[in-house]
Amino acid sequence: MSAVWEEVKGRKIFKAATLYAAVAWGIIQIADILLPVLRYPEWVMSSMVLIAFSGFPLALILGWMLDIKNERAVIGNAEDYDEIKSSMSSRLIEFSIILAFGGGAAFLYFNSTNQSVRANIEPLPGVQQLMAPVENQKTIAVLPFASFGSSQEDEYFADGLSEELLNVLARNKNLRVAARTSSFQYKNKNINVKTIAKELGVQYILEGSVRRSGDLIRVTAQLIKADEDVHVFSSTWDKDTSNIFKVQDEIAQSVLETLEITLLGNSEQKRSSIGTQDIAAFAEYSRGVAFVRNRSEEDFVKAIVHLNKALVMDANYAEANAMLAQIYLLQLSYGLVEREVAFKLAKPNVEKALKLNPELPEGHAVKGLLLWQIANMKEDMPEESAEALRQAKFHLNKAIELNPSNAEAYMWYGSILQNEGKIVDGAKLHKKAFEIDPQAAVVGFNRATDLVRSGNYAQAMDVFNTIVRNNPNYANAYEIAGNVSYSVGQLDQAYNMYKKIKELSSDDTGWLRSANRILIPIGQFERAQQNLDKLNTITKPDYKEMLSYLQAQLWIASNNSEPFLQWVQTFDENTTKWRERFFRGVAFYTQKDWRNAGEDLEQSFNLLKKNTPEMRGEITIGIQLLLAKTWKEQGDRIKSDSYLGAVNQEIDKLVKERGFQSQILRYLQASHAAISEKPLEALGLLRQAIMEGFVDVWMIEVDPTFEILRSDPTYLAIMREFNARINLMRLNIESEDKLAVGQ
Repeated sequence: MSAVWEEVKGRKIFKAATLYAAVAWGIIQIADILLPVLRYPEWVMSSMVLIAFSGFPLALILGWMLDIKNERAVIGNAEDYDEIKSSMSSRLIEFSIILAFGGGAAFLYFNSTNQSVRANIEPLPGVQQLMAPVENQKTIAVLPFASFGSSQEDEYFADGLSEELLNVLARNKNLRVAARTSSFQYKNKNINVKTIAKELGVQYILEGSVRRSGDLIRVTAQLIKADEDVHVFSSTWDKDTSNIFKVQDEIAQSVLETLEITLLGNSEQKRSSIGTQDIAAFAEYSRGVAFVRNRSEEDFVKAIVHLNKALVMDANYAEANAMLAQIYLLQLSYGLVEREVAFKLAKPNVEKALKLNPELPEGHAVKGLLLWQIANMKEDMPEESAEALRQAKFHLNKAIELNPSNAEAYMWYGSILQNEGKIVDGAKLHKKAFEIDPQAAVVGFNRATDLVRSGNYAQAMDVFNTIVRNNPNYANAYEIAGNVSYSVGQLDQAYNMYKKIKELSSDDTGWLRSANRILIPIGQFERAQQNLDKLNTITKPDYKEMLSYLQAQLWIASNNSEPFLQWVQTFDENTTKWRERFFRGVAFYTQKDWRNAGEDLEQSFNLLKKNTPEMRGEITIGIQLLLAKTWKEQGDRIKSDSYLGAVNQEIDKLVKERGFQSQILRYLQASHAAISEKPLEALGLLRQAIMEGFVDVWMIEVDPTFEILRSDPTYLAIMREFNARINLMRLNIESEDKLAVGQ
């Protein structure tokens, strides 16, 4: 055996292995010393070790191949059987060594991959954990530092310093930091700190100034406790501007150290960076970010121009890559680009951003948005969609972990939860985003939408007023005011608010859809049909199916039964679309074909619960009321009562969890009372519903549920009162339209 081992040591394979091991070991030792100093992430070192170990079998194979020539000579010239046996034995040892190291490398690779996968499939924190209050957490806003220099570069430096401070502070879990979008709204505005703190919902304000004198720069920063308007500290730094970004970093760390002593106590901090050493690139990035706020088609285009300029100046600007990817995805969300185009442009940018900086919160947030949109694209592939959605949540959670003050990550996470039917949990995350970034238009829009859904109209209007004060041209804001006016029955005011969407947006889709909410209750069915016809010509194929359902609603409201019945006859007999089942059930229902109505409505209800949980609420309650009526008409009071009981439970649950629009609640309760043969209670609830703002009275007129009431004098009086109010609002709307045409 010793002879064989001596022969192995003399071969090329042994020399190649020795040389490779020595070089690899030396490189790893040097990297182990330098990488932490250079602040490279831990995965770089672990990847180097894995690569080094995986390359060892390749080195052995190379040495083995160099020995092949010698092997032929040894075996071909050997006369002694023992010599041949020794050569073959040594070859067997070499082959065993290669297999051992190859197997080890494969084990390390797959184990590291599995660890990565396991890390991704670990249970994500629940909403309660994300929303859990941090003990003794302070709240602070960093206002844009004032620049007293004469050049544009001085102003960019001041903005960069403010952003650097904000990013550094935002990574401290003991601080809730108002987002840049909100705090930068106060740039160049003379507003006292108490007012700013109240509007941003913070306890402390950090403000300062920058003044240049030749090659020297003086930075003053002061921390103010807003409610008492007292200075917690004030400091001044005099620095040389030869490395302006180094100056920013030094000042940011000094402020943080002072804050730690003053507010937080010492804690381990993660350093942050604005991601570039080119002040001109930062300036273009800042301009681009400013344009993203309004979410308009024109502003998106301008933002893309500025961000591309930033990347020309600094191709490795991770934040600019992430923001550019975000804009492409937002264009998709707003229907401004095709899905394939958005993904093609966004994917490489977000991947590059995370490659440049794997710990970039904005990068993970945008990756979450991308994966969420991919999940929506794959709705017909449930397993792939679910996996994409899980990964989206993972990256959004990572963004929040890295920066607990990342408002957009909370907002998108909340919207994902609401799409899954977790309305209350989603609203909590929307509220958290709004607390962080109360001046951001899109964050406010999501918060206000939740407030309207739960019937908190006064709070929703407060949010609307905040949005339009800062962004009067943000078209979607007027949808909030329109929805509030609609919900309280002020159709003429709602119509005027919806018209603002048309005036401010180049896309007519939102205006035409919202206008029909008004035109149908006031009986202008011809104009409503014209709007739908126009929508059919301008909307994308993905939206065509939804338009068919809006068309069906118009047919029902206008009592145009013939095209409605022809339409439902085109459905596949065993359709698995809950809306098709629903409308076919309604068709049978209005014809009093109770058995077929019950079958289709039951299928619709089951499909809705299974496939579209986000639609649960008023819709599922309404379907159950229709089912209660169908079973009652078929003589099955037990099933009818079971549905009525389920309706009561669901209403109670919704009211308790997230509130309820009162006028819709009264309408549903009136239907419940009518089915239960309690006409006086039903009439009282109907009157209350209309007084509180219920305007879709056409639903009452076509719903067989209310047949028991239609000959009652009180019912007729309620309808007369309602029609008189509707006529007045119709006249106001027509007058406004004539005036607009005249102008």
